[in-house]
Amino acid sequence: MKRSADGARRPRSAVVVAAAVLAAVPMAGTSTALTPAGTGDAAARAGHTDAASPVGRWALKVSFEGRTYDSTVQFTPGGTAFIVGGGAGSWRRTGDGRFTFRIAEPVWGAQGDYLGRVSVDQSARITGDTFTSGGVSRQYDADDVLVRSVRAQDTGTRS
Repeated sequence: MKRSADGARRPRSAVVVAAAVLAAVPMAGTSTALTPAGTGDAAARAGHTDAASPVGRWALKVSFEGRTYDSTVQFTPGGTAFIVGGGAGSWRRTGDGRFTFRIAEPVWGAQGDYLGRVSVDQSARITGDTFTSGGVSRQYDADDVLVRSVRAQDTGTRS
């Protein structure tokens, strides 16, 4: 059992269930460290984007453990990545039509207490107005203890 911010005991399963819901976002954390902001593609930082740049908003289909969930992510020209609704990190170009992104997303309980976080770390490839990515996601509890890891795959469509 864990204690919430108000001292009430809550079962560990609540953390697992809450984080499983958040696993619907593009999670694949191999590291909890975020790359510094501004590490995105130099052309994108200068305001020049091309079809192979992730800059913009993307509707995602996130799949792991046989389930698929919807999410939305935004990549900025300066190298910042956001999950719409919570979570932030960075992205960077790794080659022609390829990029990586890392996002940390908090997990909150129904009463607003911090339950833990999901660490997202994906490698992606863009083809036209879609990208596919994959990686390993890690879920941590409120004490920053690793609870589980899952492989996740995303398909993003510019929106």
